[in-house]
Amino acid sequence: MVVRMLRDVPAAGWAVVALAAVRALALTVVWLGVARAVDLLVAGQSPVSSWILATVALVVAALAAGGEALVPTSAQPREEAIWRERVARANLAASIDSEVPTGERVAHGGDEVERFAHYRTAFLGPLIAGVVVPLIVLTVIAFAVSWGVALGLAVCTALAPVIIAVFLRRFRATGGRYRAAAGRLSAAFLETMRTRHTIRLLGAEPQRRARLAAQTEALRVEVMALLRRNQLVILVTDAVFGIFAVAVVGVAATVGVYSGWLTLGTGIALVLLSGLLREPVDRLGRSFYVGLAGRASGARVRIAAQLPRTRRDDAARWRLDGVLGDRAPDYDGATVADALLTLDDARVSRGDADPISGLDLVIPAGSLTALVGASGAGKSTLALAMAGLIPAEGIRLGSEPATADGLRGSVAYVPQRAVLFPGTVRDNLLLARATATDDEMRESLLRAGFADEGRELAHGLDTRVGEGASGVSGGQAQRISIARALLTNRPIVIADEATAHLDGAAAARVVATLRDLTRDHTVVMITHRANEAAVADHVAVLAGGRIAPRGAQPAEGGAS
Repeated sequence: MVVRMLRDVPAAGWAVVALAAVRALALTVVWLGVARAVDLLVAGQSPVSSWILATVALVVAALAAGGEALVPTSAQPREEAIWRERVARANLAASIDSEVPTGERVAHGGDEVERFAHYRTAFLGPLIAGVVVPLIVLTVIAFAVSWGVALGLAVCTALAPVIIAVFLRRFRATGGRYRAAAGRLSAAFLETMRTRHTIRLLGAEPQRRARLAAQTEALRVEVMALLRRNQLVILVTDAVFGIFAVAVVGVAATVGVYSGWLTLGTGIALVLLSGLLREPVDRLGRSFYVGLAGRASGARVRIAAQLPRTRRDDAARWRLDGVLGDRAPDYDGATVADALLTLDDARVSRGDADPISGLDLVIPAGSLTALVGASGAGKSTLALAMAGLIPAEGIRLGSEPATADGLRGSVAYVPQRAVLFPGTVRDNLLLARATATDDEMRESLLRAGFADEGRELAHGLDTRVGEGASGVSGGQAQRISIARALLTNRPIVIADEATAHLDGAAAARVVATLRDLTRDHTVVMITHRANEAAVADHVAVLAGGRIAPRGAQPAEGGAS
C-alpha cells in the first residue's frame, strides 16, 4: 500500500513535500535564532545579528508555507482534466452496449475524479510532508540540543499512527453495526414503498410506521456511537501528542536549564520546536476521511480509465465445418447485384488499434446474415460500424460510399441489452417515431413477435415499464426493442447479441422474429450460438477482425 501511495504522488505533491521541508528548516533557524538572541541578552551582548537571521528565516518560512497552500489548489484542476480525459477516452472506446450503467460512467468522470484528484494533490503530498517535517525537527534537536531528548520525542511521535490504528481496530465493530443498521433501514423503507398498496389494503400502516420508527432509532443510536468513537480517537491523540508531549518537553527543558546543561535560550527553542512535531497528527486528523474516500475513488477511476481489452471465451470458439454448409458465400472479389451493404477492404480504428482491417463482406438485400466468431473477434465492433455508431472506412450503402449519417438513417440497431425507459410501452415506442399511431405501434409489436398483444402484455400499449425494464420479461423487453426499431422504417436491422441474456424459449422467439423480418428488411444478426446461426441465409465467421475462409478455425483476438 505504501508503494502504491508513493506512486500516486504527482509532481505537485512532491513540490509540497519540498516546500514543507524548506519551511521546517527555516522555522528551526527562526527558533534557534531566537534562542541565540535570548542567550546574548542574558550575557549582556547585542542580539542584532540573531534577530536579523531569525527575521530572514521567518520570511523564507512564510513564503514556503504560502507555496504549500497554493500548489495543491492550482494542481487539482490539471489533475482532474487529465483523469477526466482518460475516463472519457475509455468510455468512447467502449462498446455502446456496455454493461456499466450510464450514471456510473458519469460518476466516474465527475465526482469520483474530483475526489481522486483531491487525494493525489491535496492529501498525499501534505501527508508525506507531515512525516518529513518531524524528521527534520528531530534531527535539529538531536544535533543542537540533546540526543536523549530527540530520542524520547521520536518515540512519542512514532506512537501516533500506532495508537490511531489500535483505536480504529478496537471500534471497528461499531462501524459494522452502523452500516448494518443503515442497510436494514434502507431495506425496510424500500420494502414499504414497494408494498404500500398491500399495506394500505391490510390496514397495517400503524405496524409499519412503528417498525420504521424502531429501525430509525436503532440507526440514531449507532450514529451516536460512531461519533463517540471518532471523538474519543481525537481526544486521545490530542492528549498524547498535545498535553503529554508538550509536558515532557517542558519538563526536559526546565530540568536542563536548572541543571545547567541547557541555556535559557536553548530551553525556549526546545519547547518551540516541539510544536512542529504535532504536524503528522494534525494533518492526519484534518484529512483522514478525505484520504480514505479519495483512495477508494481512485481505484474505481483507474478501472473506468482502462481501455477495453479483448475478452476470452473458450465456449465461444467456432468451427466452420458443419455450421456453414453451403450457406457460406465466397467473398473473394464477389459482387451481388442486389447487395444493400457491401464492405470492401473495410477498416475500423478505435484509439491506436485496428480491430477491423481489410474486411470484405457482401450482405444481400432481404437476407438474414449471421456474423459469428470467437469472443473478441470483432463482431460487435463491426455491428457498430455498420450502424454508423463508430467511424469506419470501406462501407458502401447500395452503390454509394456510406457516410455515418447515411448509415444511421438506414440502420435500426438492436443492442444486446434492451434499453427501455420508465413509463409505458407506448412511451418507449413513440421514441422511435413520435407521430406513430396506436395501430402502427400494435402492428410493430405483432411484427416483433407478440402474437397476442392483449394476452402477453397485461395492459397492451399502456403496460407499465419500470426502471431497468422491470414489469416485462427479458424476452418481452428485447422484442419491444425490436418493435421500436421497426417503427423507424429503416430498411436494415442489426441485432447485436440480442439473445445473449435470454432463456432458450425467449431466445427462440427473438430469432424467429428476426427471421420473419427478412420479408421486407435486411437483417444482420450477431450471435455466438450455432443453433441461431443455422437459421440464417448466410453465415460469416470473423476471426482477428477479418472474414475467416471456409474450413478454418478462427483464432481469438481483436476487439469484441
